[in-house]
Amino acid sequence: MGILSNARHERFAQGVAKGKSQHEAYVYAGYPPDQKPQHLRASAGTLARRPEIANRIAELQAKQALRIGTTVDELVVELDEMLKLSKRVKNPSAGVGAILAKGKLLGLITDKVELEGTIRKPARTATDKKQMTMDEWREKYAPGGKPN
Repeated sequence: MGILSNARHERFAQGVAKGKSQHEAYVYAGYPPDQKPQHLRASAGTLARRPEIANRIAELQAKQALRIGTTVDELVVELDEMLKLSKRVKNPSAGVGAILAKGKLLGLITDKVELEGTIRKPARTATDKKQMTMDEWREKYAPGGKPN
């Protein structure tokens, strides 16, 4: 496939391939970081799903794995060996940690923990009202019956 014609797209793909999260790679590529966090993540996710960019990321990760000579399959074999060693020595956590660290350094393992949610407070009594503003909720249920 080769280098992408759009420089920002190429830099984004390189950032993700190096192990950055999608939104970190988005800012790294030169896109404006002054968006709301949820918009930034959505824009980065949309960019990462574009076929040419997804293919470029996979290509860069494959090149990196070949260059280094380590694949996910090899890491799994090493983990299996550490498991067998753990049964004999009864303390192989350092070996397992080393393999996981190696995988992370090679970009084969990435931590992707991006949670987003809405906290909803339940009504204390049955109500037919489907939605309630925070001020209405505080007025009805907060101690003292007044908004904070």
